[in-house]
Amino acid sequence: MKINDLTEIMFSNGAHRILIKRLANNDNSKQQIYLGSDFDVIKIIPSGDMYSAGVSKKGPIFKAPLNLFWIDSTGNTEQAKNSQIIFYPNYPETRMSGFLKGCSLSPSHLMQPPTPQQRQQRANRHRFLVLGVSHKSILAFCSGWEEPLSEDLDNAIKNEELKKIATVFYEYAKPGKSTQQKLIEKLISVYKSGEIESCRLNKQGAIQPYTALNGAGYTLEAQFGITPNGCSDPDFFDWELKAHSGSVVTLMTPEPDIGTYLDDLETFLRTYGTSRKADRLDFASRHIVGSFNTKTALTMHLDGYDPASKEIIDPSGGLFLKNNSGEIVAGWRFDKIIDHWKKKHSNTCFVFYTTRKSVLNYYSFGPQITLGKGTSLDRFLDALYTSVIYYDPGINMKFNGQTWKPKKRNQFRVKWKNISMLYKHLQHIDLSDI
Repeated sequence: MKINDLTEIMFSNGAHRILIKRLANNDNSKQQIYLGSDFDVIKIIPSGDMYSAGVSKKGPIFKAPLNLFWIDSTGNTEQAKNSQIIFYPNYPETRMSGFLKGCSLSPSHLMQPPTPQQRQQRANRHRFLVLGVSHKSILAFCSGWEEPLSEDLDNAIKNEELKKIATVFYEYAKPGKSTQQKLIEKLISVYKSGEIESCRLNKQGAIQPYTALNGAGYTLEAQFGITPNGCSDPDFFDWELKAHSGSVVTLMTPEPDIGTYLDDLETFLRTYGTSRKADRLDFASRHIVGSFNTKTALTMHLDGYDPASKEIIDPSGGLFLKNNSGEIVAGWRFDKIIDHWKKKHSNTCFVFYTTRKSVLNYYSFGPQITLGKGTSLDRFLDALYTSVIYYDPGINMKFNGQTWKPKKRNQFRVKWKNISMLYKHLQHIDLSDI
């Protein structure tokens, strides 16, 4: 079997992307599989919810389950239910474990720790781990030292036919246009459409007018067939779409996972919010780390983080809003922050727009767009600590005559002029020049 044969099997079984790792002797069932030091690896390999798993000599540990299936040369699959990813953010390092246990299709004979003699015999030969990645699951195949597939992959790497990504991986490019090319082509079409009336998609996928002022993002998403369902997956293939007008960008809107906010929203709003009308309660005031907010009487803290080393020192910490008594009233633990960060911001496309105000606003998108690549957790946490990223909620409850109806929007935002601080690579493109 050659690489084209295997990738065809993986694509036909739902894979969207093919990742390849040349395995070292230490990549085995005892020492786990090393997935590199690049933060991007926990973005490109889909995993379940991240959780804190204590502290080791490498610092805090976070783990997440993997929905991984071994696949054979005929397309049969079997889930390796104990598979997980292990993330050491301070090292940094990512590993995979539990990928053999309880799975008859797993290549356990290829994953045994080698003897000194075997290490010498295999000095110039390699196994290869091939991962077929979709949004929710992973197909895995391992080639042996003497197999044609390993020789095929070795030659492809030597001849620079595979793209190097995320430190230790290579990517097999599916024939056809890249996701970036498809994205730009779609945005050119949107740009050339001119003014678009404010709209959004309903649950059935039909376009409907949108009357609120924050319609730019919904209108852009509607052109891509995206329903506003709060899903944290990328919007278009592996790209997140963000509309901006040159002032502020909302990066993410995760709900708190700790604090009295979760117990009773009405009590939270009456205690820390404002009420200018008898039938409305609001919590809408910017909070930055280390600064007391006079409007809410709350202070934002980034606990368990060392700003000098820019590292997490306590995995049970996180970003916490506290009252004068030190009580956490709303917060996002580190595992929650990492989990949302890894799902939302692998590749981001920022689309500039202008507005013509009317009964319903009209939006024009482009021609300027910016592609952001290469986020890292240390950049993200440092931006939170230094208030480059700030908490700017838009939460309210309205009384409709019978009950209080809540609207939750926990926004983390950044000024457009500071966006370069979050990415390793920014590419500015003028669609009118293409």
